[in-house]
Amino acid sequence: MFHSEKLTQRQPENLADILAWLATDAATDAALDLAPFQRHCAALANVALDAPRYHRILDLFYSRAHDLSERLRPRLSEAKLPLDRELRAIATALIEIHAQVASGYERVLQDAGGRLAHNKWRNPSIVAARALRSLSEQFETSCMVAVPTPPDLWRRAHTLARAARDYYEPETTVVPGVSLDAEKIYKAMLALAATQPEGFSPQEVALACAYLAQFSTAVDILRESPAEHSDWYWVDLTQDTGPTPQGRHMPPAQGEILYCGFRRIARLIGEQIVALEAGVPAGNLRLPEHAAGHAGRCALKRMQAHWIEAPQRKRSRRHNNDRAQICIGLNDLWQILDQCDAPMGLESAARSETRITEWMVVNESATGFAVMHVAGAIDGLVPGSAIALRTGANQAWNICVVRWMKNDNPEHVELGLEILAPAAQSVRLVFRNGDQSQLPTAGLLLPPIPALREHAAVLAPSGSYSAKRFFIVSGDDTTQVTQGRLLSLDMQTGSLELFQFEPDPYPL
Repeated sequence: MFHSEKLTQRQPENLADILAWLATDAATDAALDLAPFQRHCAALANVALDAPRYHRILDLFYSRAHDLSERLRPRLSEAKLPLDRELRAIATALIEIHAQVASGYERVLQDAGGRLAHNKWRNPSIVAARALRSLSEQFETSCMVAVPTPPDLWRRAHTLARAARDYYEPETTVVPGVSLDAEKIYKAMLALAATQPEGFSPQEVALACAYLAQFSTAVDILRESPAEHSDWYWVDLTQDTGPTPQGRHMPPAQGEILYCGFRRIARLIGEQIVALEAGVPAGNLRLPEHAAGHAGRCALKRMQAHWIEAPQRKRSRRHNNDRAQICIGLNDLWQILDQCDAPMGLESAARSETRITEWMVVNESATGFAVMHVAGAIDGLVPGSAIALRTGANQAWNICVVRWMKNDNPEHVELGLEILAPAAQSVRLVFRNGDQSQLPTAGLLLPPIPALREHAAVLAPSGSYSAKRFFIVSGDDTTQVTQGRLLSLDMQTGSLELFQFEPDPYPL
C-alpha cells in the first residue's frame, strides 16, 4: 500500500494519463494502439486505487482489448507462417495485452471476492467470465500464429471456470450475454484444444474460433467418469494442461478430474456441413460466410473428425539428426519433378535449387517425420500443404503433407509431416465436368501403396475435384492420356486434396 503523500504526488499524473488515453478514439490502424495499451495498462497496476474504481477502469481496458482483437484478427488470419516481423510483433503484443487484462480481473477477484456478489453489474461470476475470455483470446491468438500456449494458462482457466460456477447467482448475474459466458468460453477452449489447432492454418483457426463462439454449448462436461469413455477427454484441474483423450492416456488415479465430450457438437457440425453442401446459406445456419466455401467446408470436416475420434499415434518414432532437403508447395514440387523427368531436366532442376530449403530430421517413423528448419526461405508455410522431403541429393522425394507446425520464434520452425508416397510423377488433370473453358490442373500421380491405399492416387490443389471422371495427361516427348474414375476422396485440406482412382471402365 502506498503512503498517502506518495499517492497524492503520483496518482494525478499517472491516472490522468491513463484516463485521457482511454477517452481517445482508437487509432485508425489498430496496431498503433498496442504499445500505448500495454504501457497504460501496466501503469494502472501501479496506481493506488480502491477496488471499485480499479475495477471500473479495468472494464474500459477490457472493452478496448477485445476491440483491438476484432480489428487485428483479420490480418493474423490471412497471414502465412512463419510470420513476418510486423505480424509477429502484433501477435505478441495482443497475447500480452489479454494477459494483462486477465491478471487485472484475477486481482479483482482476490481483493474483492464475495464483496462483489450483490452487485449485478460486477459480481464475481462476471469478473471470472471476463478474465476467462481474456485467457481465451490469448489461447486463440497463440493457436493462430503457431506459438506455444502461454505458461500457466490452462491452470488459470480451470480455476476461473470453477470460480464462475461457484459464484454464479441467477438473481445477480443478469447482464445480457454474460451470465453463462464463463461456461461457454471454457467449453470453447476445450473444444479448440481437442481439434489440435497446430494442424490448422491461421484462417482455419479463426473459423474454428468463430464457430465455437456460437456453438460451444454443445460440448458436454461431466464431473464423474462416463460409462463409455473411449471417445471422451479428461482434464486434471490441478495441472497446466488442456484436454487429453482417454483413448490415448487414462486419467491419473489421484487428482481433480473433469471429463469433456464432443459427440454432440460433432453431430451438429455434421448436420451443418450437409446443409452447406445442399446449398443452404451459411448465415441461415449461424455460420460465418466463408464457412460455405470449399476451404471452409474442409476445415469444418477436419474439426468434426477430431471431435469424433482423437488421432492416435500408431508407430514408434526413431530419434536422429539427419540433414534433409525440403521443397515447399505443390506448384514448386510439380515443377521440380517435371524438370527432373524431362530429357534435359538436370540443368532446369539445378536452377530450382533456390526453392529447396535445408532441414534437420528430429525423428521419423514409417509414416512420417518431425523436422526442424535450418536454412533457406520458407515463406508461405501452412498446415495442410504439400511438401517433399529427401535425405540426399540423389534420393527420391518423399511426398508429404504438413500435419502440424510450431513457430516458437522466427529462427525456430518445426513441422510434422505425414508421408503420402515415396515417389510421384507430375501430371495434368482435366475433369469431365462439361466446362469447355477449364484449363488443365497441375497435380501429382502417386503410386498404390499396400499399407496406405490399394489404388493409385492423385494429389491436386484444393477445389480441383469437380467430377468423378477425369483425364490424366503425362509425358513430355510422348504425351500419354489416361482416363480415370474417382473411387474415394481420402484427404481434403485448405491447400490440397487426395483421391484414389481406377482406370475408367467406360472410356470415351
